[in-house]
Amino acid sequence: MEAILRKWEAAMQTDAALNDRLQRLNPEGYPATKKGDLVALSIKGEKKPIVVSWDGSRVTVERRTPRSPFLAWSIDAGKFKEIFLSGKFPPVLVAMNDDQKNIKAQCDHQNGSLCLSFLVMLQEVTEGGRRK
Repeated sequence: MEAILRKWEAAMQTDAALNDRLQRLNPEGYPATKKGDLVALSIKGEKKPIVVSWDGSRVTVERRTPRSPFLAWSIDAGKFKEIFLSGKFPPVLVAMNDDQKNIKAQCDHQNGSLCLSFLVMLQEVTEGGRRK
């Protein structure tokens, strides 16, 4: 799992389009992206959640206790494997829609769309768990 998280972090850090989106300013000229924890993915049975954070210049992925994340998703291990590791590659939006009761999110288009992009990128780096 740690290798997957490192690969995910590297993919986000090197994606030029994502970096442009992270750096956007709002109409008033202030950063549009929330600094701090954007995604907390808690997998039931795991000790610490997976947290994606933004410090204003760099996105990071680590396992730790989140601090007021923009989007928090509590997911069981089986669902996590199905979405991200099974090779079935169900779309994240479909999976999130089916699991709404376990998702808490703040309301802001910029940060919400970034969070979805992060989760789609996790699917992409694992190729949905597909084996070549």
